[in-house]
Amino acid sequence: MLRRTAAVVPALCLVLTGCLRLEAPAPDVQPGREAPPLLEVEPAGDADTARLEPSCPAPEQQTPVLSADQLNQMVTDSDLPFWQAADVGASAVLSDGRVLWVFGDTLRKRPTRPQLIDNAVVVTSGTCMSQLVTDDLGAVFPRDPGELSHWPMSLVRLEPTEAHGEDVRDVVAVYLSRIQRGERQWDFMFRGTSVAVLEVGADGVPRLASMQHLTPDSVSFDQINWGAAAAVDGDWLYLYGTRQTGEASVYGRELYVSRVPADEPANPAAMMYWDGSEWQPDAGRVVPIMGAVDGTSQTLSVDLVDGTWTAISKRGGDLADEITMWTSDQPYGPWTAAEVGRSPSGQDSGNLQYTPLAHPDIQTPSGRLLVSVSRNTTGLEELVKFPQLGRILFTEVPRP
Repeated sequence: MLRRTAAVVPALCLVLTGCLRLEAPAPDVQPGREAPPLLEVEPAGDADTARLEPSCPAPEQQTPVLSADQLNQMVTDSDLPFWQAADVGASAVLSDGRVLWVFGDTLRKRPTRPQLIDNAVVVTSGTCMSQLVTDDLGAVFPRDPGELSHWPMSLVRLEPTEAHGEDVRDVVAVYLSRIQRGERQWDFMFRGTSVAVLEVGADGVPRLASMQHLTPDSVSFDQINWGAAAAVDGDWLYLYGTRQTGEASVYGRELYVSRVPADEPANPAAMMYWDGSEWQPDAGRVVPIMGAVDGTSQTLSVDLVDGTWTAISKRGGDLADEITMWTSDQPYGPWTAAEVGRSPSGQDSGNLQYTPLAHPDIQTPSGRLLVSVSRNTTGLEELVKFPQLGRILFTEVPRP
């Protein structure tokens, strides 16, 4: 996220691992009391004014085929007024061949106010980019009732059902970090996971249909960040979670996995957790499927690629300088890791690279796997002056 910057390495370590600099508020759950009900988040009042600007022609084919070079040129040349720089950039291919992208903190052109918003959605057709906007030009995923920001982590496209109506062509579930911000740009605290559902109608415009908490509000430093990655296989939607352990000089995170029926992407009561031997409903019995020392970043991608479960991240967290691919025959491991590309963290240069993500549904002419990394600078003023420095960068790595 664009506030994840600092001028010195110690602060950068805190930023990229999500260490707390905020005073934690009193938990909503007190000993001996039941957890509060999960909250719904009301879509913005002008959600029905959603539109894509500028308009793009229909894609030439239902399976997008684009090289990293083509996408890098697209991103470099882009001059969308409400998308000048942004990180994360997780993607889902829609049924008509367009690609829906979700981004975290998004920098916009002056004099737009606020110049920085919590999140944004972009839809591409080939190399043509459109941004999803509404009349009030706010974030697509609004803040929750407690004024907590939402940063996208992962998303999946799901087949619409009769309940969605005949007009709905695509359903996209987006999993978001619920974030308490501080006064300084690198102050933030993870407070839980929310899930939003976008519906794409016959006009091709994604609209926010619903949004709610997936996990209860928590100020726990070492809670599992569910939704850090998501993937669909048949009737199941797999939700991965990352967890920081607080161990000294350990910036990687443990990895966990749960699953829900694919037609219930927002139902926490349907979640089943891997306990090392079976899927079961008790969240307290979940066990890590990867340790923290050689673990992943907070947000990663996990996909079923050519029949192989494939995770893309940085081994040891975002301070690492290599993109790592983990592969397994099962969604819960065991995992085999290999470095597949360079991605300097930038802690020495101030040009940060973090959160590599795979985009396996976007084919490349070379047949290699498309991967993006988020970029940023250590100075907000520099980013405003040169927004291209805060745009995602694409590369290609060997397929598993």
